Amino acid sequence: MAMLLAALIHADGSVDGDEVALARQACEEFGVPLELLDAALGTAMHDPMESFTATLLRVEHPTDRERLASILFEMASVDEKLDGREVRMLRAMQQAWGVTVSFLNKPIEWDEDQRRVIEADRSARLLVSAGPGMGKTAVACSRVAHIIESEDVADTNVWLVSFTRSAIAELKGRIGDFAEDPSNVFAVKISTIDSQAWKIRYGFSPEEVEKLFGGFETGIDAATELIDERIEDFRDIFGDLEHLIVDEAQDITGGRARFLLKLIELLPEDCGITVFHDPAQAIYDYAAGEKLFRFTDGLAAMLGNDLQQRPLKKIYRTNEAPLLKLYEDLRLDILGNADVGTDSFKSKAELVKSAAVSQHRGFNHDALEGYDDALVLFRKRIEVAQASAFMAGGGHSHRLRMSGMGRFALPWLALVLGSTEGRELERSEFDERWRQARDHFPALLFGEDTEGNSADARWERLSRYAAMRGNRIDLFKLRSRLAGAPPDEFMAPEFGHSGPILGTIHASKGREADHVFLQINDSWGARHGTDETDLSEEARVLFVGATRAKRSLAVQGGFAMKFASSTDSGRCYRKGRKGKNGYQFQIGLQGDFDPYSSLALAKPFDELLGQDLPVRCRARLEPGSWLWRVETDAGVPLGTLGNRVTHDLYEISKKHHGSGRRLHDRIDNIFLMGFGSTAAPPGDDRLAGAKRIGGASGFWLVPQICGLPMVYV
Repeated sequence: MAMLLAALIHADGSVDGDEVALARQACEEFGVPLELLDAALGTAMHDPMESFTATLLRVEHPTDRERLASILFEMASVDEKLDGREVRMLRAMQQAWGVTVSFLNKPIEWDEDQRRVIEADRSARLLVSAGPGMGKTAVACSRVAHIIESEDVADTNVWLVSFTRSAIAELKGRIGDFAEDPSNVFAVKISTIDSQAWKIRYGFSPEEVEKLFGGFETGIDAATELIDERIEDFRDIFGDLEHLIVDEAQDITGGRARFLLKLIELLPEDCGITVFHDPAQAIYDYAAGEKLFRFTDGLAAMLGNDLQQRPLKKIYRTNEAPLLKLYEDLRLDILGNADVGTDSFKSKAELVKSAAVSQHRGFNHDALEGYDDALVLFRKRIEVAQASAFMAGGGHSHRLRMSGMGRFALPWLALVLGSTEGRELERSEFDERWRQARDHFPALLFGEDTEGNSADARWERLSRYAAMRGNRIDLFKLRSRLAGAPPDEFMAPEFGHSGPILGTIHASKGREADHVFLQINDSWGARHGTDETDLSEEARVLFVGATRAKRSLAVQGGFAMKFASSTDSGRCYRKGRKGKNGYQFQIGLQGDFDPYSSLALAKPFDELLGQDLPVRCRARLEPGSWLWRVETDAGVPLGTLGNRVTHDLYEISKKHHGSGRRLHDRIDNIFLMGFGSTAAPPGDDRLAGAKRIGGASGFWLVPQICGLPMVYV
């Protein structure tokens, strides 16, 4: 019995405290020593499903089976949703024991407001207002599942749009949780509104992009004009659409808003629309330009009385009384007071502090000890970089999540596929490679995700994008997809593999955590000289940060880095306190590390895979070149930095010192945070000089390098 309970707890890849508590109660009820449960929980399970299935038939008495079935279902649904592996386990239990259980992956009971949205007619046009923790994401995902499974709408004719990548990633991971058969909703189009890649993520094929827009470089405003010029071509594209769902609509403004409204004009008359928004969480006004135009305002004007208002009211994210009061009071305060001054902002900050379980004047990484999944939230990116530098310098594991950072595929792809050759891979060979990789490499590098951590789950994912006949996958097709527009489910959500997640509030929007450490420094909300900070928006940012917490909120002082700047590429930097020509310089952005340089190394860095992270590194400028070679402080080579690092260093030098300066030839205090995978498309000439595993397969491991080192000119 202890093994059954432990296998179910391990199913979703993490050991949840609430699940363990229920398992302990079950052991006491059945007279099972708690030591057996602890031993089972401490056993490494490469395949919890296999352990679970093998143990089921050992429980023979019908009464025991019925009672255990109830306990196991309660454990699986304690987080109000079922992981895919948990569903398979409960179904296996149902078949082995002949018990009846309902597995719908949704809260046991929807409230009346939620149900009115989920079950509204597929052609209804709804504007749903929902504050943090009111189940908006669950309702949106369940609405998709409902109209597909109950109203005979094809999944290919449903389109879900959001402003942020983080919201898209969450929606992708959860829509299947609310469908009786997750395969029913696989083809739902899920898209961001991104000024660079919106065309692909809106679901257009490359051929359609070329036909409609003339190429991938067309901007949002130009695309809006093209729709008017070629309206019939666009009507053909959208003629079969049956429902459009827009998430985080309060953040869709300016050109993006006009573009999306233009597309809505093309929708068939019976195409339904469900729009979710919360004005209290509008935190991207700074990106709207001089004239703020909101999508929700334009939609209301366009649809008039056809747009039905639907509010969600009840908070589900937390049961903690101080947090509930904060969620309600601060949201009402923000919605009711459009103009925010310095004193008003400070009063809102005090309201947040009053709900905190603890406060600390500065950033205190010691307080994060043991909070491996906590969110540690900052207002600015350079504050995150500074906190990370402190933690990395002390050898404290952590993860990073903020805009602009390098994106990596999950490391298991390179570990399992890196030594393959040829185009095809059979399932049996994948299983053997998976087993060898799991036995040889640290479990930390295989990650945990919502679909479980088994070979079955990973093979299923690969097959979605590169399936061939005969239970095989096309590695060339997979490489092309990962090298081009990789699906989010293959991408690492953060820099690093373990520890608390340090990030900006903007990058953590839509996320939640049991424990949140919100950094509120004294300069936040204070005006400095001619500072034109919009304190109304700052109040909304504060609200978003404070409402990520489910169980506890702590407040720390963070870092007051008032005089930070950024390069044209968006890199943060700040003049050092000592020395006229020294600057703190952010490293770790997309393009800062050349992934192909790792392939050219004569000596692999495999010895680092099992070391405790982070690892301190340095970069040396190769004499007579612009090439920065990166190595650990112990001398293990990792590869080279990208050209944009040198470009930005010279931009800073020229801006502050004029032309003619040269760079110091060494950068210390860079850190290796973890590893990710890179894939090259078939025929890539850059693979020709490969000296490491990966040159033949097109999959290889690359280091995640970041830091806020001092650089000198």
